[in-house]
Order: sequence, then structure tokens, then C-alpha cells
Amino acid sequence: MSFEKRKPLGNESDLRERAAGQHGVFSRAQALEAGISSAGVTRRVRSGAWERVLPHVYRIYGGPPADRQAAMAATLWAGEGALVSHGAAGFLLGIEGVRGSKTELWVPAPRNPRAPGVVVHRGERLDRTDRTNVGPIPITTPIRTLIDLSARMEDDRLVAAMESVFRANLGTPERLAARLDALGGSGRPGAGRLEALLEQRGDGRPLESTLEGKVWLLLSRSSLPRPTRQHWVATAGGRYRLDFAWPARKLGLEADSWEHHGDRAAFGKDRERLSELVASGWRVLQVTWDAAQRQPRRVVRWVEMALAA
Repeated sequence: MSFEKRKPLGNESDLRERAAGQHGVFSRAQALEAGISSAGVTRRVRSGAWERVLPHVYRIYGGPPADRQAAMAATLWAGEGALVSHGAAGFLLGIEGVRGSKTELWVPAPRNPRAPGVVVHRGERLDRTDRTNVGPIPITTPIRTLIDLSARMEDDRLVAAMESVFRANLGTPERLAARLDALGGSGRPGAGRLEALLEQRGDGRPLESTLEGKVWLLLSRSSLPRPTRQHWVATAGGRYRLDFAWPARKLGLEADSWEHHGDRAAFGKDRERLSELVASGWRVLQVTWDAAQRQPRRVVRWVEMALAA
């Protein structure tokens, strides 16, 4: 006796395929569009075949929701025009120093949807310039995300976030300046501070870490001569890059943290690099996070004395 495998009711196979392209989630409207009845939706939820993620949004697959799945579900729930934004957008885009514990959405007014675990920001429909996608997820662009986050980040974290956008080719200083100018900063606390930090950086190469951002702010806000950022030095043993340098004085400064060494081998290579630079006539100051955070005046004094030597 043979048993024929039951086919999914409606066009559930099509729905599964669509959900797979949306990080495993789909909306009630999409289920109905696939030919599944309202009763069929209810039956699958009650049986545990589908799990309700948000009102009228479901997932077929088990396991805890991933960040991208939660973001996709929120945009399906909030409807047309909704975008992942602010901290959630920064996290998905990989902007350094951005933490997003909750899903945040930008939703066009006058809609004001509410659901646990989702933070909704409302406003006029965003310009196309501020909209993009990460796969199927509608999201604010890296530049717009940076502007939206500027009010909630301290200067050193904001510098690190801005530099990571430039470093990863997610945006350019020129594009950020143009967007800040177009938006005018109206109703956007922090945008003016971001504009000042952008102007302060000049046209230097992107920084590599939050610690470098902290050291950069410390140096640029002092009376010290402005250093060159990410300066390459050619030695007999190879070419090496210094975080900051005063080439005319052959003085370099490194923002030094253990996480950049990682292991004994990396630490050893860094010591070799330092020896090559010193052997070539360079002096290199090393500034740790603790020194930059707790003893900024002392760091400035080190540079002053080294430049005067």
C-alpha cells in the first residue's frame, strides 16, 4: 500500500520560496496573495506550522529570529514606505560603534503603528536619496543613517562611525556634506555637530578605529600642528603605515590597543615594524585607550615635547 505525499494547501510552496528570499518571513497579505485563505492562515498558526512574529507577519522556519529576519518582519508589518533606520540600520550596514538592541523603523506620517520590540520614528516621506536596500530589506542609506544617529553618539564614537562609512566605501565626505546641506539640520539635533566633525577632518584618509577617532579629536582640538593621517613610510625593511605623523620631524603616533594585535604573532610583527621605523630615524609615540581617555593632557604634552626635541 502506498501513500501519496500531500501537497501544501494553496500555493504554500510559492510562499515558502518567497519567504526564503525575505529572511524567512512573510506578511498575511502575501499569504493571501499566494492563494491561502484566512482560515488556512489561522489553522497554520494554531498548529505551530507558522509562527507569528508581529501582527500579520509570520515565519515558517523555527529557531530564534536573526537580526535581518527581525528587520524584514518589521518592514512587512509597518507596510509600504517603512524603512529600517537609526541604530538597527547602522548595525545591519556594519557602521562601526553602532549598537541596536531594538528594531527601529522610519515610517511615513500620519501612520503610527506600534508593536513590542519595535521603535517607530515618523516623518514626511524620505527622499529617494535617503533610501536603499540590504537584500530585500528597505533601509536608510549609510549617509542618512549617520545623520540620524548623530544626536545619540559621543564625538569619538561619531567620528569612528563616520570614518567607517568612508573606509568601507559606503559613502564619501562630499556626499555627507551635500546631504547635511540639503537637510539643513532642521529638527535634527546632532547634525550640526556632525557637520563640524566633517569639516574638522579635512581631506585625510579614513581612520581605522574608535581609538584613532578619539586620538584625532584630541590632537585636532589642541594647539599642536595638525598631523598627517594614515601616513606611509618606506624603510629598508618595507613600507609601514603610521596612524598619525609629522613627516618633517619624522615623528609618528600610533593609537595602540591589544585588540589590534590579537595574538603573539601579531604583537611580534608590530614590534618588528616599530624597530624598522626607529632604525630609519623615526620616533614613534604609542597612545593607549586608557591614556587618551584618562590622561589627554599628558598625551598632548608627549607630542609637544617630541616635536620640540
